[in-house]
Amino acid sequence: MQGYINSFESFGTKDGPGIRFVVFMQGCPLRCLYCHNVDTWELKDKNYIYTPEEIFAELNKVRAFLTGGITASGGEPLFQASFILELFKLCKKNGIHTALDTSGYIFNEQAKKSFRIYRFSFIGYKTY
Repeated sequence: MQGYINSFESFGTKDGPGIRFVVFMQGCPLRCLYCHNVDTWELKDKNYIYTPEEIFAELNKVRAFLTGGITASGGEPLFQASFILELFKLCKKNGIHTALDTSGYIFNEQAKKSFRIYRFSFIGYKTY
């Protein structure tokens, strides 16, 4: 499985509890007027393709500095929900806290059920 990634932030302090590794996903259908990540709107524009394992390897490079975990942001990370779910499963398996920064726009019942099974945090909903 592969996901479209815009960028990483290795020392995120505003995207969940603690110091976090933030993955900015590519793709968002909303086009919000005051969006601060306009470069993430297009799904296949100016981005990189990674597997969950490759992202986990990037996280491991800075893991010693993290006090929080990993946050998927965007764009809209639920635009690639199945990819995020696989990445978060890998992180949970390795004891890393996960958080999802979402608008909830694409948060359907199937996604909600899948993500709750694994007890993921939703930053967009402020339910750490």
